[in-house]
Amino acid sequence: MHFQPLQVPLRDGRSAVIREATANDAAALFVLDRAIVRARQGIVKHEDELPPDAATFADQRERAGLTKQDGSAFPLVVEGEGGALLGEASILRIGYRMLRHVGVLGIGVHPEAQGLGVGRLLMRHLLQWVRAHRDADGQRVLRVELHVRADNARAIALYRALGFTHEGTRRAFLRADDGTLVDDFLMGLLLTDPEGT
Repeated sequence: MHFQPLQVPLRDGRSAVIREATANDAAALFVLDRAIVRARQGIVKHEDELPPDAATFADQRERAGLTKQDGSAFPLVVEGEGGALLGEASILRIGYRMLRHVGVLGIGVHPEAQGLGVGRLLMRHLLQWVRAHRDADGQRVLRVELHVRADNARAIALYRALGFTHEGTRRAFLRADDGTLVDDFLMGLLLTDPEGT
Protein backbone atom coordinates (compact mmCIF):
# COMPACT_ATOMS: atom_id res chain seq x y z
CA MET A 1 0.00 0.00 0.00
CA HIS A 2 1.57 3.24 -1.13
CA PHE A 3 1.04 6.73 0.26
CA GLN A 4 -1.05 8.98 -1.95
CA PRO A 5 0.50 12.49 -2.27
CA LEU A 6 -1.42 15.24 -0.50
CA GLN A 7 -1.30 19.01 -0.71
CA VAL A 8 -1.07 20.36 2.83
CA PRO A 9 -1.13 23.89 4.31
CA LEU A 10 1.82 25.28 6.26
CA ARG A 11 1.40 27.69 9.16
CA ASP A 12 2.73 30.63 7.14
CA GLY A 13 -0.03 30.28 4.52
CA ARG A 14 2.06 28.51 1.89
CA SER A 15 1.25 25.01 0.75
CA ALA A 16 3.44 21.95 0.39
CA VAL A 17 3.10 18.38 -0.79
CA ILE A 18 3.55 15.43 1.52
CA ARG A 19 4.44 12.28 -0.37
CA GLU A 20 6.28 8.99 -0.20
CA ALA A 21 10.04 9.34 -0.54
CA THR A 22 11.61 7.55 -3.48
CA ALA A 23 15.14 6.59 -4.50
CA ASN A 24 15.12 9.71 -6.69
CA ASP A 25 14.99 11.87 -3.54
CA ALA A 26 18.43 10.78 -2.34
CA ALA A 27 20.28 13.94 -3.43
CA ALA A 28 17.65 16.25 -1.92
CA LEU A 29 17.57 14.17 1.29
CA PHE A 30 21.36 14.45 1.46
CA VAL A 31 21.07 18.26 1.30
CA LEU A 32 18.31 18.21 3.94
CA ASP A 33 20.33 15.99 6.29
CA ARG A 34 23.37 18.28 6.04
CA ALA A 35 21.27 21.36 6.79
CA ILE A 36 19.76 19.70 9.86
CA VAL A 37 23.15 18.60 11.19
CA ARG A 38 24.67 22.06 10.58
CA ALA A 39 21.91 23.65 12.69
CA ARG A 40 23.13 21.60 15.70
CA GLN A 41 19.65 21.28 17.26
CA GLY A 42 18.39 17.97 18.60
CA ILE A 43 20.80 15.84 16.62
CA VAL A 44 23.45 13.31 17.63
CA LYS A 45 26.03 13.57 14.86
CA HIS A 46 28.51 16.03 13.42
CA GLU A 47 28.85 17.13 9.81
CA ASP A 48 32.12 15.26 9.34
CA GLU A 49 30.29 12.05 10.32
CA LEU A 50 27.88 12.34 7.39
CA PRO A 51 28.42 10.52 4.10
CA PRO A 52 30.80 12.50 1.86
CA ASP A 53 28.43 12.70 -1.10
CA ALA A 54 24.88 12.03 -2.25
CA ALA A 55 25.76 8.69 -3.86
CA THR A 56 27.17 7.30 -0.61
CA PHE A 57 24.16 8.70 1.27
CA ALA A 58 21.81 6.95 -1.19
CA ASP A 59 23.71 3.69 -0.76
CA GLN A 60 23.41 3.93 3.04
CA ARG A 61 19.65 4.52 2.79
CA GLU A 62 19.30 1.49 0.54
CA ARG A 63 21.39 -0.73 2.83
CA ALA A 64 19.30 0.43 5.83
CA GLY A 65 16.17 -0.75 4.00
CA LEU A 66 14.56 2.67 3.56
CA THR A 67 13.94 2.14 -0.16
CA LYS A 68 12.16 -1.22 0.20
CA GLN A 69 8.66 -1.46 -1.23
CA ASP A 70 7.55 -4.52 0.78
CA GLY A 71 5.93 -2.82 3.79
CA SER A 72 9.07 -2.80 5.91
CA ALA A 73 9.79 0.92 5.34
CA PHE A 74 7.47 3.91 5.36
CA PRO A 75 9.40 7.03 4.23
CA LEU A 76 7.67 10.41 3.75
CA VAL A 77 8.91 13.83 2.68
CA VAL A 78 7.37 17.29 2.67
CA GLU A 79 8.22 19.15 -0.53
CA GLY A 80 7.95 22.92 -0.60
CA GLU A 81 6.63 25.07 -3.46
CA GLY A 82 10.09 25.39 -5.03
CA GLY A 83 10.75 21.66 -4.90
CA ALA A 84 13.11 21.75 -1.90
CA LEU A 85 12.49 19.22 0.86
CA LEU A 86 11.29 20.82 4.09
CA GLY A 87 11.36 17.64 6.14
CA GLU A 88 11.39 13.88 6.13
CA ALA A 89 10.23 11.11 8.41
CA SER A 90 10.29 7.35 8.23
CA ILE A 91 9.30 4.26 10.11
CA LEU A 92 11.54 1.28 9.54
CA ARG A 93 10.34 -2.08 10.77
CA ILE A 94 12.67 -4.40 12.63
CA GLY A 95 13.44 -7.37 10.40
CA TYR A 96 13.34 -10.26 12.89
CA ARG A 97 10.02 -12.12 12.78
CA MET A 98 9.46 -11.79 16.53
CA LEU A 99 9.99 -8.01 16.25
CA ARG A 100 8.39 -7.29 12.87
CA HIS A 101 5.45 -5.59 14.58
CA VAL A 102 7.85 -2.87 15.84
CA GLY A 103 8.74 0.19 13.79
CA VAL A 104 11.52 2.65 14.61
CA LEU A 105 10.73 6.26 13.76
CA GLY A 106 13.15 8.93 12.58
CA ILE A 107 12.30 12.50 11.64
CA GLY A 108 14.09 15.66 10.53
CA VAL A 109 12.85 19.14 9.65
CA HIS A 110 14.90 21.73 7.75
CA PRO A 111 16.00 24.56 10.11
CA GLU A 112 14.32 27.14 7.85
CA ALA A 113 11.02 25.21 8.05
CA GLN A 114 10.94 24.97 11.86
CA GLY A 115 7.69 26.26 13.34
CA LEU A 116 5.66 25.77 10.15
CA GLY A 117 3.99 22.55 11.29
CA VAL A 118 6.11 20.32 9.05
CA GLY A 119 7.00 17.88 11.84
CA ARG A 120 3.40 17.52 12.99
CA LEU A 121 2.21 16.96 9.39
CA LEU A 122 4.86 14.31 8.82
CA MET A 123 4.12 12.51 12.07
CA ARG A 124 0.34 12.58 11.67
CA HIS A 125 0.33 11.28 8.09
CA LEU A 126 3.10 8.77 8.71
CA LEU A 127 1.22 7.23 11.62
CA GLN A 128 -2.01 7.12 9.58
CA TRP A 129 -0.18 5.34 6.77
CA VAL A 130 1.34 2.79 9.12
CA ARG A 131 -1.97 2.19 10.90
CA ALA A 132 -3.66 1.45 7.55
CA HIS A 133 -0.96 -0.92 6.26
CA ARG A 134 -1.40 -4.68 6.33
CA ASP A 135 1.12 -7.22 5.10
CA ALA A 136 -0.02 -9.96 2.71
CA ASP A 137 -0.38 -12.28 5.72
CA GLY A 138 -2.35 -9.69 7.72
CA GLN A 139 0.51 -8.66 9.98
CA ARG A 140 1.08 -4.97 10.73
CA VAL A 141 2.97 -2.50 12.88
CA LEU A 142 1.67 -2.55 16.45
CA ARG A 143 4.38 -0.49 18.14
CA VAL A 144 6.31 2.58 17.06
CA GLU A 145 9.31 3.75 19.05
CA LEU A 146 11.83 6.54 18.84
CA HIS A 147 14.76 8.06 20.68
CA VAL A 148 14.93 11.76 21.45
CA ARG A 149 17.43 13.93 23.27
CA ALA A 150 16.10 14.92 26.69
CA ASP A 151 16.93 18.57 25.94
CA ASN A 152 14.77 18.63 22.76
CA ALA A 153 11.63 20.01 24.42
CA ARG A 154 9.85 20.91 21.16
CA ALA A 155 10.16 17.38 19.75
CA ILE A 156 9.16 15.75 23.06
CA ALA A 157 6.03 17.93 23.24
CA LEU A 158 5.07 16.91 19.68
CA TYR A 159 5.57 13.22 20.38
CA ARG A 160 3.52 13.41 23.58
CA ALA A 161 0.72 15.27 21.77
CA LEU A 162 0.58 12.36 19.29
CA GLY A 163 0.28 9.76 22.05
CA PHE A 164 3.88 8.66 22.61
CA THR A 165 4.86 7.93 26.20
CA HIS A 166 8.25 8.14 27.89
CA GLU A 167 9.34 4.55 28.48
CA GLY A 168 12.94 4.88 29.57
CA THR A 169 16.04 7.01 29.90
CA ARG A 170 19.59 6.35 28.84
CA ARG A 171 21.40 8.60 31.30
CA ALA A 172 24.34 10.72 30.10
CA PHE A 173 23.99 9.07 26.71
CA LEU A 174 25.47 11.79 24.52
CA ARG A 175 27.94 14.61 24.89
CA ALA A 176 26.67 17.97 23.60
CA ASP A 177 28.91 20.41 21.72
CA ASP A 178 29.68 22.26 24.98
CA GLY A 179 30.67 19.01 26.74
CA THR A 180 27.46 18.65 28.72
CA LEU A 181 26.21 15.09 29.10
CA VAL A 182 22.60 14.76 27.91
CA ASP A 183 20.09 12.01 28.60
CA ASP A 184 18.31 10.17 25.79
CA PHE A 185 14.64 9.25 26.09
CA LEU A 186 12.97 6.18 24.64
CA MET A 187 9.36 6.94 23.72
CA GLY A 188 6.80 4.46 22.43
CA LEU A 189 3.34 4.39 20.91
CA LEU A 190 1.10 1.32 20.73
CA LEU A 191 -1.14 1.27 17.66
CA THR A 192 -4.56 -0.34 17.95
CA ASP A 193 -7.47 -0.97 15.63
CA PRO A 194 -10.61 1.17 16.09
CA GLU A 195 -12.11 -1.97 17.72
CA GLY A 196 -9.35 -1.87 20.31
CA THR A 197 -7.54 -5.03 19.24
